[in-house]
Amino acid sequence: MLDIDREVLKKIEYKNVLIALSGGVDSMVMFEILKSFQKHYHFNIEIAHFNHLTRNGQSDEDEKFVRKIAAKNDIIFHVEKNSMEEYAKLNNISSEEAGRILRHKFFNKIIESKPDKKDWFIALAHNLDDQVETILMRIIRGTGIEGLKGMSSVENNIVRPMLNISKAEIISFAENNNISYVQDLTNFTNDYTRNSIRNELIPLIKKKYNPNFYESILSLSDISSKQMDFVKNNLQDKIDDIVIYKDGYKTIFDKNKLSSFDEFTIIEMIRIEIDRIHSNYNFTKMQYNEILKILKSARGVDLILNGVIFYNSFNNFIIRKYNEDDYFEDKKMKVLKGKYDFGQYILCIDDNDKKNISLDFGDEIVIRRRKNGDRISLNNREIKLKDYLIDKKIDKIDRDILPIVEYNNEILLIENIYKKNIGYNGKASLKFIPKLRSENEQ
Repeated sequence: MLDIDREVLKKIEYKNVLIALSGGVDSMVMFEILKSFQKHYHFNIEIAHFNHLTRNGQSDEDEKFVRKIAAKNDIIFHVEKNSMEEYAKLNNISSEEAGRILRHKFFNKIIESKPDKKDWFIALAHNLDDQVETILMRIIRGTGIEGLKGMSSVENNIVRPMLNISKAEIISFAENNNISYVQDLTNFTNDYTRNSIRNELIPLIKKKYNPNFYESILSLSDISSKQMDFVKNNLQDKIDDIVIYKDGYKTIFDKNKLSSFDEFTIIEMIRIEIDRIHSNYNFTKMQYNEILKILKSARGVDLILNGVIFYNSFNNFIIRKYNEDDYFEDKKMKVLKGKYDFGQYILCIDDNDKKNISLDFGDEIVIRRRKNGDRISLNNREIKLKDYLIDKKIDKIDRDILPIVEYNNEILLIENIYKKNIGYNGKASLKFIPKLRSENEQ
């Protein structure tokens, strides 16, 4: 049996695991091994497969293969299709990065749909070779200490049970145990950066410069990990002193207090908080310089990097996780009992409780975000919604994602910060509840 990371097994005990199953040798071996531990550690399994619509139809064959595996084992199967090449062109990023973003969005969408989402983990089949390739890629592109650390076996809701196992060991295990898998032929071409590093650069380094190159890189990773922990432990008290608010997806710094530190300390404080809310970031020195420009800027400009937004608002410097789903589309609906998802909020409609906005069941409403020219009624006069939100010190990102209830072309309710006085004669009450954002949520 391969030496699966025991920390992962302890983490998923009595929990639920969404296995990212591509059909390749790594994920198929991970699937078989996790399945063998399932009864002992009492965890449930579901399978997720992302079809990248690549390789002239081969990705469709991969999907069929994984679908059969799920059916054979009577396991719930999730699938999504999207072109990583098109996404890469639209967003001006590499195909590799596009594929990674699309996969993670898909996996997290599944987790978010679960009522017990805190008890779910995403299992990825990264191995020791992937770890070395990742660190080397980061060195080539330019990275800080956090990039040298590489991937972790447990990162928020992600687990990597095979991170300490080599590719050769995995292939040998598959052959000795008759585990079938599909072969991704693009692994043998050098069209992608990682493939070129895997197939050309690493063999050259091992042959010509250092046959123990893997050991050297992994030693560097271990040293950087310990150094990061040391810095974090020594800065945590200072961070707590200058943070006004934080939750599982956002940190608000007192801008003046943060700016009072030297540049190295500022970057490390920011890095620690980014790591807390969004572990998969790996910023370069150049990107940290861009973040510092935002901090020093007097204007309310913002910057989005690798799924994280940086901006100033009301003398605060804010770091928050970027989520496209927060920017929901307008929705016309009838007032019916139930809970409805709108970005960061859930609209709850129930019997009249004499406390919240009340309408009649069957009334037609629109749930939307703010738009130019919006006005609200306050103290028998109309004012601009934008001015009201600024007076309430709602930061500029939150202003764009707050849910609004519109009825007969009037704004009745804005999240929990505004409700029009229309009495409580209706039979239904409406209120918004923020989705729970714990420290451990991604």
